[in-house]
Amino acid sequence: MTNKVQVRDNVGGRALSGAIHGVVAASLLLPALAIQADILEEIVVTAQKREQSIQDVGVSVSAFSGDQMKALGVTSTTEITQQIPGLQVNSWSPTLTTFNLRGISQNNFTDNLEAPVAVYNDEVYIGSMNAISGQLFDVERVEVLRGPQGTLFGRNATGGLIHYLSRPAAEEELNGYFEASFSEYNKKSFEGAVGGALSDTARYRLSARWEESDGYIEAQDGPSPLYTITEGAIGNPGKAARDLQGSDGYALRAGFQFDLNDDAQLDLTFKYTEDNDVATGGYIFLDTGGDPATGLGTEIINDSPLTGKSDEHYNNTEGFFEREVFSFTGKLVWDLNDEVEFVSITNYTNMEKDYLEDGDGLGISAIDFQNTVDPYTQWSQEFRFSGEGENSRWQAGVYYLSMDLDLVQTVSGELFFGSATAKREVTVDLESTNWSVFGQYEYDLSEKLTLIAGYRFSQDDKEIDFTNDFSDPSDPTRVEPELFDFKQALIDEGMGADFSQIDYGDYAARLQLDYRLNDDTLVFASYNRGIKGGNWSPNQNVFAGQLELQTIRHDEETLHAYELGIKTEFADGLARLNATAFYYDYQDYQSFSFTGFTPSVANKDATAQGAELELFLTPGDSWDFIFGLSVMDSEVDDVDTAIDGVTVDAELPSAPGYSFNFLGRKSWTLGEGDLALQVDGVAYDEQFLEGHNSLASTEDSYSVWNTSLTYTTEEWRLSAWVKNLTNEEYRVYNLDFGAGGSTAMYAPPRWMGVTAAYSW
Repeated sequence: MTNKVQVRDNVGGRALSGAIHGVVAASLLLPALAIQADILEEIVVTAQKREQSIQDVGVSVSAFSGDQMKALGVTSTTEITQQIPGLQVNSWSPTLTTFNLRGISQNNFTDNLEAPVAVYNDEVYIGSMNAISGQLFDVERVEVLRGPQGTLFGRNATGGLIHYLSRPAAEEELNGYFEASFSEYNKKSFEGAVGGALSDTARYRLSARWEESDGYIEAQDGPSPLYTITEGAIGNPGKAARDLQGSDGYALRAGFQFDLNDDAQLDLTFKYTEDNDVATGGYIFLDTGGDPATGLGTEIINDSPLTGKSDEHYNNTEGFFEREVFSFTGKLVWDLNDEVEFVSITNYTNMEKDYLEDGDGLGISAIDFQNTVDPYTQWSQEFRFSGEGENSRWQAGVYYLSMDLDLVQTVSGELFFGSATAKREVTVDLESTNWSVFGQYEYDLSEKLTLIAGYRFSQDDKEIDFTNDFSDPSDPTRVEPELFDFKQALIDEGMGADFSQIDYGDYAARLQLDYRLNDDTLVFASYNRGIKGGNWSPNQNVFAGQLELQTIRHDEETLHAYELGIKTEFADGLARLNATAFYYDYQDYQSFSFTGFTPSVANKDATAQGAELELFLTPGDSWDFIFGLSVMDSEVDDVDTAIDGVTVDAELPSAPGYSFNFLGRKSWTLGEGDLALQVDGVAYDEQFLEGHNSLASTEDSYSVWNTSLTYTTEEWRLSAWVKNLTNEEYRVYNLDFGAGGSTAMYAPPRWMGVTAAYSW
C-alpha cells in the first residue's frame, strides 16, 4: 500500500507518483513512524511556495511530519532544534524566542525588533518575537529553510525560515485523536482533534491542547550559604520566590474548508491561545568577576551559581508571564485555468502580553523589569499567481503587512536608582508597514539543467514615538515626568524628527542553477541577496548624559550568500545524503550588545562559512538511522562589549564550530502492533552565548541524549520517554554584565514521562 499523492518534479514539470517517491519518505526521518513492511508516507515541502518532493528543491531544507515530531517528543515550537543541523534556539522564557540558523539570530530582547530568521505559521508571517513560542499540536509538518529566503518570503528572512503547518480540514471521513502526557515536575498535557465533513462541499477540523507544569528551576529556601557577592551592600536577602520555567496555558484552533466550485477552495482558520500566570521571569546569577583590562565578565568563578546548583534560583520577585493571542486566516485557492493558479492569503493577529521578571537573581530588589504589550496587532494580505509551461514554472505576487505595537517597559530597583520604589518607564508606539512585489521564474535549459531567478522589491516604512519617564514616590524631589521624549530630543539636538522614521526600499534577489546528474541526484549552486530592515532600541539608558541619540537607531543589513549543494539517493532508495556548503558576506550586520546596562544594536561587518550534511539510512524494515553534521566559522568586526567604548573581533553567537546529531530506531513486531526503541541526541562544540564572546558567555562543548520506548497499534500509541538522559548541565541563555556578573538560564535536567494516544 502506497500513498498516491501527486507532486511535481523540479525538472520538466513531470508528475511523479507516490509509489516512485515512497523511498524519499522512507529516508526522511522514518524513525518517527512505526514502520511496517512498505507502508510509506510521501514527503512534500512548500519551500518554493508550491508542493515539491524535498529532494527536488535546490535549497538546504529539513522537514518533519507531525507523526515524526510526536516520536521526537516535540510539543512546543522551540523544541525542534536537536535534529536540524545548524539550528539553535535562545529562549530564557516564553516571552521571547530567538531562533538561530547558521549563527544568524537577533539576540536583542527588545519587543519592537524583528528576527532575521523568519517564522511562518500556516503561510502567515509572525512579526512579533513575543508570539513565536507556543504549544505545538495537530501539525501537518514543519519546514526549516537555511539561508536567505527573501525573494519569496520577505525582507526579514536573511538567516532562513521556519514554517509550521497545521493539519487542514481536508478529510471527509470522521477522524481524530486524543493524547495525554504525564511527567516529572507535575507536568501534564492533554490534546486532541476531530474532523470530518459538514456537507458534500464543506469540512471542518477542531483541535486543542492544554498544558500545566511546575518549574524545573526550584526556589532556594531561605538565605543562601553562598551569598557573598552583595551581602550587606544593599540589603539582606530572604526566601526566594516560586519555582521557575513552568507552564500553564491552552490553545484552540478551528479550521473550515469549503469547495466554492470545481476550481476554487476556501480555508478559514481561527486560533486562540492563552497563557495564565506562567511561572517564569527569573534567572540564575553567576559570579563572573570582571577582566580589569576590558571590563568583560571572566570565566565563572567559585560559588556560582549563587545557590550552588544550576536547578535552583534565588530571585526574590515573583515573576510571571501572561499572554492572549487571537488569529484569523483566510486562504483562497482558485484554478483559473489548466495553467494558472491564484492564491489569496489574508491574516489578522492580535496579541496582548504582560511579563514581570526579577532581572538580577540576587535575592534583593536590585533590578525588576516589567514588559506590557497592549496590544500588538498585525494585518497582512498576499495575492499571488503561479503557472507552468512545457519547460518552465513561474509565480508572481504582491504582499502587504501592517504592524502596530503599543509597549510599556518598566525598570525598578536599588541597583539603578538607589531606591526600591524608583521606576523608569518607557512607553513605545511603533507603526510599521511593508509592501512588496515578488516573482520567481524557472526555465529548463535542457533536460538536466534548470535556471532559477527570483526578485523581490520591498518597501519598509516605520515610525516610532517613545518617552522615558522617571519617578520615586519615596522622594518627591526626584519625580520627573516625561524626562525624555525621543522626537523632542531629536529636534532639540537639530537632528529633526525624521530620525524617528524609516523609509527603506530595497531588493532581495536569487540566481540559481540546478543540475540533475541522474534521476537520483541533484546538484545546485545559488547566489542570494538578503535584506533586513532597520529599527530602534528604545529602552536605552537616558540618565546622566549616557545617551547618544545616534545609537538608538540602527540601519538595515544586507547579506550576500553563496551556496553549493547536492541531494542524492542510493542503495536502492534505502539511503539519502544531502549536503550544502555556504559562504556569507554581511554588510551592516545587526550586532546585539548589552553595554552600560543597556540593550542596543549596532551595524558591523561580518563573514561566515560552513556546511551541513544529513544522512538518512533505512537498512531494513526494522532499522532506521539519521546522522547530521554542521560545521562553521565566522567573524564579526569591532563588536561592542559590556563596557562602553571597548570593542572586540568576535564569532557569531550560538554558532558552535560543529554540531553532530544522531537518531537510531529499532522496531519489533509484537502482538497486533510494533514495539520501537529510539535513541536520539546532539553534541555541540564550544560556543559563545553572546556576541562579544566573553569568557562568561562561553559554553563548553556538551551533548544531550534522549530515549523512548513506544508501542503502536492501528489505534493506540503508548510511549515512555526520557529527555536529557545523562542529566547534562548546560546554559541556554546568558547575559554578561561585565564586572557585575551574569544572569543565565539552564536547560531542563533529566526528565521522564509517559504518553498515551488514541486515534480514529
